[in-house]
Amino acid sequence: MTGADITASLKKHPLSVICGLVTVICAVLLYYRADNITASQTELEARTAEANKMIANVRNSTGLPEQVAEIQNQRKELEGRLLKPGQLAVNLQYFYKLEAETEVKLSGDVRQGVAAKTGKSYIGVPFAVSVQGTFPQVVNFINRLQNGRHLCRVTSATLNKSGGSDSGAASAERDMLLSINLELLGQP
Repeated sequence: MTGADITASLKKHPLSVICGLVTVICAVLLYYRADNITASQTELEARTAEANKMIANVRNSTGLPEQVAEIQNQRKELEGRLLKPGQLAVNLQYFYKLEAETEVKLSGDVRQGVAAKTGKSYIGVPFAVSVQGTFPQVVNFINRLQNGRHLCRVTSATLNKSGGSDSGAASAERDMLLSINLELLGQP
């Protein structure tokens, strides 16, 4: 086979020659870029995940201004319900008001403890309260605490039958003694 025979064969089958050259070029490019395939695939996956996240954010942003306004209103309502530990008279007045509403008798002092100083936005202000009354009155007092103006968490409670020296109707009216330790949510 001479050079003239090869040239004639190439001219006779130009499509085969072009396909062969393209195949060789692709094989060379594939060999040199094989290392970049995994890096490119990783980058593609990262960008796809970022695009999906953006699409989800756009989809979830409908009604966002209304939701922000609602959260701000709820925050203002919550802040209105917070106790201020430094206002001792106002804090104790809350319990005296509950006493009048539920017809229980506060036995002993209502004591406000020292709130723990933390870096948090909200703190629990501890109180120790003892009340005396009939069982329905004591239960009503507890319900008013839980559903009252301030957010309440009971840390411990003891309910006993009061053993006074009174007899008859007076002891029947005041027959339960509740000693309760609780925390009201407050601002530092």
